[in-house]
Amino acid sequence: MNYSHNLAAFKILTGYIIFICHFTLNTSAQENVIKLGSHQAGWQAIIDNQTGVIVSYQTWHEGKWDEIDFRKDKFAGPAWKDVPLTLKDEKKILFEGNKNGINYSLQYLTEEGHLVVRAGMKNGSEQFISPLQARLIIGINSEMKTYPEWDNRFFPTLLRCEKTHFWGYFMSPKKRIFAVGVSDPVASYTINYIYEGLLEWKWGHQIFTASLDLLHQLPLPARHPQNQSSMNPGEYKKWDIHMGEVDSLSKVKVILSEWLKAPMIESERYTIAKGENTVLTINSSGKIAVQLIPPSGSIKKLSVHKKAAKRYTVDLNSDNLDDQGLYAIQVTDLVSNKTAEATINVREPFSWYMIKARDNAFTKKPIISESAESSYGFYAAFLARKYFPDKEKDSFLENLFNSKISLAFDLEKGQPLPDVSPQRVQNISTAIGLYTDLWEATKDTAYILCASRLGDYIASPVVQKEDGSYRSGKTHYTAVIYPAKSMLELAAAEKELATTNNFWRQRYTRHTVSAEKAITDLQLRLDDIETEGDMAFEDGMITCSALQLGLGALVTVDMKERALNTKAAAYMMDKHTCLEQNLIPDARMRGATLRFWEALDIYFVPNQIMCSPHGWTAWKIYADYYLYLLTGNEKYLNDFMDTLDSCLQVIDDKGELRWGFVPDPYIKAQQFVPESPGSIKGKKIDTVVGEQYLPMITGWFRPYDENKIVEFGDQGGSGDNTVYEIFKALEACALNKAYVIMEKDGTLKTWNCSARKEHGIVVIIPSEEVVSKIHLNMGIAAKVHVLFAGKEVDVNTEAGLRWVSKDGVPEY
Repeated sequence: MNYSHNLAAFKILTGYIIFICHFTLNTSAQENVIKLGSHQAGWQAIIDNQTGVIVSYQTWHEGKWDEIDFRKDKFAGPAWKDVPLTLKDEKKILFEGNKNGINYSLQYLTEEGHLVVRAGMKNGSEQFISPLQARLIIGINSEMKTYPEWDNRFFPTLLRCEKTHFWGYFMSPKKRIFAVGVSDPVASYTINYIYEGLLEWKWGHQIFTASLDLLHQLPLPARHPQNQSSMNPGEYKKWDIHMGEVDSLSKVKVILSEWLKAPMIESERYTIAKGENTVLTINSSGKIAVQLIPPSGSIKKLSVHKKAAKRYTVDLNSDNLDDQGLYAIQVTDLVSNKTAEATINVREPFSWYMIKARDNAFTKKPIISESAESSYGFYAAFLARKYFPDKEKDSFLENLFNSKISLAFDLEKGQPLPDVSPQRVQNISTAIGLYTDLWEATKDTAYILCASRLGDYIASPVVQKEDGSYRSGKTHYTAVIYPAKSMLELAAAEKELATTNNFWRQRYTRHTVSAEKAITDLQLRLDDIETEGDMAFEDGMITCSALQLGLGALVTVDMKERALNTKAAAYMMDKHTCLEQNLIPDARMRGATLRFWEALDIYFVPNQIMCSPHGWTAWKIYADYYLYLLTGNEKYLNDFMDTLDSCLQVIDDKGELRWGFVPDPYIKAQQFVPESPGSIKGKKIDTVVGEQYLPMITGWFRPYDENKIVEFGDQGGSGDNTVYEIFKALEACALNKAYVIMEKDGTLKTWNCSARKEHGIVVIIPSEEVVSKIHLNMGIAAKVHVLFAGKEVDVNTEAGLRWVSKDGVPEY
């Protein structure tokens, strides 16, 4: 691309040279544009002087401009939705337009080395106005449709309204971060999903961009400003929108706090068990006041410690957090009068969640259908049974599973029935996982034999191709849920039987080899991969690949292959960061993944809402867990614990299991509810949801005939059992496990246990009787004494990673 510049003017503003110029984008087509920024400033924005939208935003890296892609279609921006603007004042870079007596404006400015877009509205009419929303399209291209183009698209990773301001960021799989903040109150925001503007349902895994709803009618989440819905005659409102690239996640809150003169809150941990502590770090330009609002609602003032310039800390301990539940932390900058909010959750013991998950499966009976998702409640049933047997519930759920599973599978031949979606590989691998867990709970070899026969089908050429991939026809399916992980779970069970039995030894070997071949294929493909449905840089495609690579690394005895799989898993999770809630100061979502198509049309019309967390968020937990065991990198432990803790909050304080959490602040749609009290039929009602949990529907939305397979679209078919993946991950990663890190200076950090030093010995006390394994990450050698329930274990451990187990058997 050749540029020829015709310098029109220049000026020095806030220490940077700002150029305003006209230039040719290519040799055949000339466009009139305005350029802000410079090499010295490290950024430039190229603005279309006909419409006022950003044509291109670029940052200067290593001697070249790197572009952040803005859209070129009806979602180009920044732009007032449905209001054409024209250049009013070239020197001020001011664009204006009028519609229905309202004057809309955009002005481009710079401040402290970054771009500021001043959006303005003036009610020039004689009428009081209260629109549904006054929307400003941001315009950053978020459409992640193809590989490798999606590497340069920016997902709306975090968008958050506070009472006095707005902040967030867009992030690409390459971990480039484009921060956006508004120093004035913003009523709400909207993610522009693929269906926007369409009159009927549309399938798709795409987001076009995101928009700021500078005015918006109520209801909105309580944290949002509640008075930004209207304008009086003659009234003028303005919003200064700050934007620019930030080079790391650790700097996002620091920089946005500077830009907006607003406090930003970060916590060591967002969920803690009763009696544990956490520390808040707050960036703020002025002195702050902090108050705590417990679940009871009684407000407490908290003590603040100044640690550095513009940085404060607040200790939260068991004296402040004495009951389970969600606590709000409200911070006010006493100079700027800006406020910010965070939430901290005090959780129940992990065993409580496992038992309640089984109780919910008992009352909201899972079904066997054409979709594996419908049967996931059985996972919670069989896994809870291993630790907390309940004769009535366990017997009922075992019998229910046995009476339904033959509706989908020929268990003698070990294959799906030909008329029950045999192409859905995840149906088969899920059945393998369920049978394996039922065998672990009962030790009935009939169950492991059923799983093993289905494993043979997965390993056969019908599903596994020469390259090692598991496929449905020609479509790559290894990362649709996790068939290789299910095969390794099966192989681990078969290994227990293989020590004295050649029949099981052969099966263990066959299924292990099959899984290893599939994982090697993932290692070679990385994110150049396919998934079920619409192509996208898709949450599950990435985490399911990463978790299987991580598990493959843990179980292999080939150290070269372990290193390759570990590197590949870390690469995938690094790219996945753009789909994670890693900075949100909200315990309900911290660490959760971002998905936006699971509601389908059975919950809502239109079908797309964000869900974070959702059952499939648990795939990230496995991936981080395996990577922590492989590397000892504390970030993976913090991340999987944050994610697990946010996921577990889908069970409310009364023990009721919900489908997932919706972070979108305002979705107006039709929700699926019972036709009448006690009815198994549903109807759709007009509703508005925002920042809330959605209930499950399996408990009331039942098939007319529960003795027949439920086909797609049938009465009683639903995907809400996906939520039980969370409890499968809980059992695998945390229920019976605790974690200790000992730094080189002797500092101890613990998860699901407590630890102290006594006479040079590290004494560890698990938080619950169910804990039978302690993972140690030792910076120095030490003597360790573990007080397991009913047994005390002593070990001398060197620096490094190791398990200490009640039964002497390590996890891996």
